[in-house]
Amino acid sequence: MKRLEGQVAIVTGSGQGIGAAIAMTLANEGASLVVAELLEANGSAVQKNIEQAGGTAISHPTDISEESSVNEMLRVSMDRFGKVDILVNNAGIYPVTPVEDMAEEEWDRVIGTNLFGTFLCSRAIVPHLLERKQGRIISITSGRGLQGAKNGAHYASSKGGIIGFTKSLALELAPAGITVNCICPGVSDTAQPRGHSTEEELYAKGATIPLGRIGQPEDIAKAAAFLASARAKFVTGQTVLVNGGGVMW
Repeated sequence: MKRLEGQVAIVTGSGQGIGAAIAMTLANEGASLVVAELLEANGSAVQKNIEQAGGTAISHPTDISEESSVNEMLRVSMDRFGKVDILVNNAGIYPVTPVEDMAEEEWDRVIGTNLFGTFLCSRAIVPHLLERKQGRIISITSGRGLQGAKNGAHYASSKGGIIGFTKSLALELAPAGITVNCICPGVSDTAQPRGHSTEEELYAKGATIPLGRIGQPEDIAKAAAFLASARAKFVTGQTVLVNGGGVMW
């Protein structure tokens, strides 16, 4: 049984890594997908993969830090599918710079993408969800938002902010039956940590995790599918840690 049959989901930053895994997993559960991805070629490739697997998808180049781009993405989604049931705020960036060397422009770019982008996408879809009195908003945060990030204060601040935003929006939307949650991955086998670690360093981190390995994109995607489904209808305002026990909250 496909648990998301007839649903429509937007996944931002879904051209690779965790976002692509979430998009594929939701599609496999029966949802129609909007692949909202800044890099058009990556988004088109994920759309093609979904369609080849028998699913339904469109891709749309989207800069989540720009309100006009977010609004256009939602307009295209509504024109194609007539509704949206699920929003997954996944898009994010993680440059590495110590605070003493961090330019204001870099701080603004990270906060503007990770936190402000989550706000823009959520704000755009809320009126539609309220009108229908149903829906799911799921945002991807990070263990860095709980523990801090050496040379990544902007990233940790943005991810910690997503947790606070999630709780606040959950309180606002609960009377309408709309749930708002976030997923907090630990070290995962994706392009982002690979950009900051060697292969040996990345997998050595697995030895420090109680379950003995780093995460895979599919681990996070399965949690997103649960939160998007009716099985999670009494779960809201939560930060779900999917990290093999690396951080226990």
